[in-house]
Amino acid sequence: MDAATIHFLKRLLQDTMSLNFNYYTFPFGDLSLMDVGLRRGLQDSKTLYQNLREFLSQAEHNTFYFYSDRYNINYLFFHPYPDCEDLVVAGPFLRITIDQHYLDSLISTHHLNHTEIESIRGLLYQFPVIDDNFRLISIMSDILNYISPGYTFNTKIVENTRETDTSYIPIDDYTLHMAATEERYSLEEPLFQAIAKGNTVEALALTRHFMSIVYAPRINNSIADKKASLYSTNTMLRLGAGRSNVHPVFLHELSSKFVKLISDSTALSQLDKIHEKMVREYCLLVQNKARNQYSKLIRDALNHIDLNISRPLNLSTLAEYCHVSAPYLSKTFKKEVGTTITDYITNCRIHSSLRLLSTTNMPIQEIAFYVGMEDHNYYTKVFKKIIGYPPSEYRKNLLRNNFKPLNKK
Repeated sequence: MDAATIHFLKRLLQDTMSLNFNYYTFPFGDLSLMDVGLRRGLQDSKTLYQNLREFLSQAEHNTFYFYSDRYNINYLFFHPYPDCEDLVVAGPFLRITIDQHYLDSLISTHHLNHTEIESIRGLLYQFPVIDDNFRLISIMSDILNYISPGYTFNTKIVENTRETDTSYIPIDDYTLHMAATEERYSLEEPLFQAIAKGNTVEALALTRHFMSIVYAPRINNSIADKKASLYSTNTMLRLGAGRSNVHPVFLHELSSKFVKLISDSTALSQLDKIHEKMVREYCLLVQNKARNQYSKLIRDALNHIDLNISRPLNLSTLAEYCHVSAPYLSKTFKKEVGTTITDYITNCRIHSSLRLLSTTNMPIQEIAFYVGMEDHNYYTKVFKKIIGYPPSEYRKNLLRNNFKPLNKK
């Protein structure tokens, strides 16, 4: 399966069911991605992963497998093609909401003490609850038809008989903490690089891995613990975005926004939604504001435009700010950015107005003035030329939910 298809399917399952999608080629590499590191935190992890690999290798073609492990955590897996051993795995997910009855059953079945159950509870709370097999099968069938048209499937509910209740005992806190700390530092650099490239899919996968391994073993799922992990993640994302030469003002604005959002949240359900939102917005910031590809002169010019979009801007004032001649700046800007300074400023003003049109009730004339275009008629004319319709129609269509605003700044 090509990378573009895998990217599409990852987004599809995340957006529709908050479900992880992993694609494995035989002999099925790092299975800790499949269970988000769950077995890595258990005493017999090496044997458990080996048993899981052997179990998956026995899967038949033409079959959807619903697999439930000893913690009643579920996965769906199948061979997407009739003529190869590649494997698609969706999960993990739960069928019921975690409550005290569920935790008590784990304690009783696996003979866990209080410390042991607390060491895995934070991880369990990250898994989505999917109690509708029909919907999941329907979505996976659509995926299968997309990948292999005409390929039909049966459904089986299975468990791995090689796994026993006594296999599922967590590692003691100290050992787990040491292993988690080592893995934390091994993941930080790849995460920084993914954010610096604005690679949303890679960054989401790494942060999920990071949070499940680093925080989950030590979290008892209190709101304070969850907030602490998100504050730390926010800092890492800010540092990663900073590597792409995003101006500190934009980094500070976004970081402060998430600090307040985390601080104001009062429920775990609210906090659970913040992680993915942070990753997506930091990557979007890098995509829109990264300056690594430009010389210092052009970085300074671009940042000055972005930070002063409401004020009078032209080639002359920009050249004066950059301490170079206007002809030199104009030539260098066109060479590096691919457009003229005037056109760039105009595009920035129009796209800045999109956010105000979609998130405020400001009159259109005020929005035009706010983004530095005092002539309302000229603003409307340019807006229609760039966006395709006048600002009034853009706002009306937003209210009708006919389309989403552009993700540009």
